[in-house]
Amino acid sequence: MMNDILVDVRNLSITIDTFRGPLRVIRNQDIMLRKGEILGVVGESGCGKSVMVNSLMGLLPEGRTKIKSEKFEIDGENCQEYEEEDWNEMRGTTVAMVFQDPMTALNPILTIGEQIYEVIHRSNAYGDDYDEKAIALDLLKKMGLSTPEKRLTQYPHELSGGMRQRVCIAMAVAGRPKILICDEPTTALDTTTEAQILRLMQTLAVEAGIGIIFISHNLRVIAQLCDRVMVMYAGKCVESATVEDLFNDPRHPYTIGLLMSLPQGKWHGELTAIDGQPPDLYDLPRGCAFNPRCKWAMRICGKRIPMVSNIGNNHEYTCWLAKLEGL
Repeated sequence: MMNDILVDVRNLSITIDTFRGPLRVIRNQDIMLRKGEILGVVGESGCGKSVMVNSLMGLLPEGRTKIKSEKFEIDGENCQEYEEEDWNEMRGTTVAMVFQDPMTALNPILTIGEQIYEVIHRSNAYGDDYDEKAIALDLLKKMGLSTPEKRLTQYPHELSGGMRQRVCIAMAVAGRPKILICDEPTTALDTTTEAQILRLMQTLAVEAGIGIIFISHNLRVIAQLCDRVMVMYAGKCVESATVEDLFNDPRHPYTIGLLMSLPQGKWHGELTAIDGQPPDLYDLPRGCAFNPRCKWAMRICGKRIPMVSNIGNNHEYTCWLAKLEGL
């Protein structure tokens, strides 16, 4: 249903001015997120994942970034002409983010309570009469933190990495956002803590109806957590599908290469790496950006960019092999 759509971005391109000249980081990208859905975004470092989601919060450097799109709607609002003041009103209330390193996201000289209270005050999500401490305690309890009363008076350095990340999530949801962006939030955590954070994400999506965009290098985490997956390469989505379709029936050679590197599961056996290196975004190869590394590359792959092929159930990928298969 259309009223379930939280993010609807069409044909997004992002160019950043650098010392070496204009760098086109995102190329003709579509993004769609529905209420209660968890969208996974995977790809190698430097493929544009973080830049893409930062654009959804207006966090890209102003004056040096050029953003073009046919459509850029967040929670039904057209954000194409948004200024910093408009983005500031949306951050934390409509869209919130959990960053990879909680130590850089938390203020070291303020207690946990003071930082959560600030979000609560700023959000205006609780009306005029509310008990900030009761709200903060309830949030920390939902995050699974022990002795939440004690945590409110502690400073970030007094907590473990897993506790700090839970606090960051509590702060992110304190403003009751509709969209939560998670940029590799479990990378630095141990396996047990990671599993607890993932269960927490699922609870937020199911019970609160929050739409979540989850960035990760870990395909195991994506398979466990997400409903739908976008595979990015060189600033563009090369395959998008439900998590079941992507892992059971991958179509793009890059996706297949990623799955072949997994140590277990359907694609187990001898581990194989993807040959070559990610392309230089300043000097992308002609045609399909993946063709220099693709073992199935054909002559046309180095000449023309492939069109998007849809094989049903919103499973889309961009590869000339689809033409050979008659899709």
